[in-house]
Amino acid sequence: MRCSPALLALLLLPAPSALPGQQWNDPRVGELIRRAIALRETPFADTTLRHYRSLAHGFVFFLAQFGRGFPDPPRLGKADELEVEVYWEAPNLSKQRIVGWRDESYLPYGMNYHRDHLGIVTNNYGPVIRIGDGDEVRDAVHPLSLPGLGEYDFALGDTLTLRPREGPIEVLTVQVRPRNFQRPLVVGTLYLERHTAALVRFQFSFTPAAYRDKGLEDISVVLEQSFYEGRWWLPYRQEIEIRRRASVFDFPARGIIRGRWEIGDYDFTATFPDQLRSATEYGGLPAPRPDTTRWTTPLRTAAEGAEPFDRREFDEIKAKAEDLVARRVLEGMPHTRLGTTAVSDLVRVNRVQGLALGLGSAHRINGGYEVRGTFGYGLSDRRVTAALAATLVRGPAEWTADARRAVRDFADQPVVSGAVNSLLAQEAGKDLGDYILAEEIGLALRRKLDSRWTLDLAARWERSSSLVTAASPVRNQYRANPDLGSGSYGLGRVGLSLRSRGAIERGDFTAQLGLEGGSGPTDYLRLSFRSDGAVPAGEGHLRLRTVAGLGSDRLPRARSFVMGGRGTLPGETHRGYGGRAILTAQLEWRLGVPVPAVGLGPFASTGKRAILAPFMGIGWAGGRIEGLPWVPSDGSRAVVGLAGELLQGLIRIEAGKRLRGRGVIQITADIAPEWWPIL
Repeated sequence: MRCSPALLALLLLPAPSALPGQQWNDPRVGELIRRAIALRETPFADTTLRHYRSLAHGFVFFLAQFGRGFPDPPRLGKADELEVEVYWEAPNLSKQRIVGWRDESYLPYGMNYHRDHLGIVTNNYGPVIRIGDGDEVRDAVHPLSLPGLGEYDFALGDTLTLRPREGPIEVLTVQVRPRNFQRPLVVGTLYLERHTAALVRFQFSFTPAAYRDKGLEDISVVLEQSFYEGRWWLPYRQEIEIRRRASVFDFPARGIIRGRWEIGDYDFTATFPDQLRSATEYGGLPAPRPDTTRWTTPLRTAAEGAEPFDRREFDEIKAKAEDLVARRVLEGMPHTRLGTTAVSDLVRVNRVQGLALGLGSAHRINGGYEVRGTFGYGLSDRRVTAALAATLVRGPAEWTADARRAVRDFADQPVVSGAVNSLLAQEAGKDLGDYILAEEIGLALRRKLDSRWTLDLAARWERSSSLVTAASPVRNQYRANPDLGSGSYGLGRVGLSLRSRGAIERGDFTAQLGLEGGSGPTDYLRLSFRSDGAVPAGEGHLRLRTVAGLGSDRLPRARSFVMGGRGTLPGETHRGYGGRAILTAQLEWRLGVPVPAVGLGPFASTGKRAILAPFMGIGWAGGRIEGLPWVPSDGSRAVVGLAGELLQGLIRIEAGKRLRGRGVIQITADIAPEWWPIL
């Protein structure tokens, strides 16, 4: 092995001095890092490796995620599948050529990627790291580089066994953190082969100073190498996740770019094509091109087989990185932003407030703390609303203390999007909510038990007061708001949630179980359950949604259950039935049908597929509570109907009819329920 004078000097340099009271930069890890840098500076010193060709197969996904705290997995918006030829020649010439590329969109908007998102990393990023053609990250110093010795602290961790393509390999883990947090640097873990100090795996995130785009929430990267021909460490597997949010306005919606690559089929006899020497680094196909002979599996099936919704590895990378830097905020966005949890919190219309306006702000603090406040005002009732919450995150646990004065619908779950309800209320006098004035203070703990299960615990004091109709619509007349005020209660809640893996219509299941007990003017217990699941059924899928609730004899009116109409039994009277107990189930047969695609700009389309879903539903309600407009159902209530989902699932239209008694077909249209948390 030949070594340059600079590398010889490197091997003779003393190890960085240890920090007082820390297990960082001890002589052993310093010597290991110097060896790793020397090997990385001349990875192909064995002159028998002059060139190679390999084939990279990968997926690039665009996903959308929304909702306060992002409780659910992201939704797949677009998938690209690619095959890329990779050519390399000593000492460090690399070119890539896209030879196969197909894509498909699942939301009515698309994504235009940086070209380097459509290829792999051949040299572990070299001495400095660039991502997104330098628009996202530029000039972040690599820890295994000569400049990296002065930029980073290193700490030796455990000995582990990794299992790449060539079999098990023992590695030493080395934690890496920046010495100057204001510099564009990385935070992560190196996995170095125990005997040679070769870099086998590198997983990392970045300091905020590394992000050139203030809309970047964070970027996480995993690079893995395997040992080929018993001599050379070469790329084997790579993953990247890029998360974006609005840089000025704190809104619970993010876009995610995720790439997953496997590299293999190395040919060490293939020479570097002369025509590629002057070509761009990432060449080949300029756009997706259908090729039925190359792809034998439908794209959506192949894409979901790559598990685009599973981010357990990225969660671990981010958690470890934050621990290494004393829980500093590792995000590119400003720490303080104006914000809200939904569009309807900014502006909405209902019959008890009229036009209501609101605004909020959020501030993140190093150490895992966040403070959030909101303020609102109703123009018709002249009532001020406000909320203040402080959150502390420690690993899988999230503690929240909050206080609020809010006008809200009394039910556990919405039955209409906030945007559509405001439009119906203002223009047609049809407000689908039933409101209380809630004054609350409490402490809550949310703990992720694993990637799907979540436990919620809360202790609260709540006072609910009745509200009267105070506004007038453009047309028609509002119905009276029910007398739902129930007084002051101290209560405790326990909740257990099972989240989906990603795509419920592809055969997944979600469930929520809640138990609540309160003491005040009355003592009560309240049990609630919701589920949503689907299974393949030959053509299409069968999807079943259930809602159940049971309360004790002295259940307060503000905690009663209700059913009928949108969200439970389409075609029945809106919130016509309820009381201390309900049970509803809706079964639909979801069938994909082809439709003409209409372009909505250079990166958007209405899609080539819609959903038709014949459905039937049944419900029962009992345990009358005096003073409320909803009453026991006097037996079961059944409905049938047909639903359609258009614009790649963005719009849902339902036509339902009740089977008991006389009734007309009722038609409703709304944004799909998956989007309601931000509307």
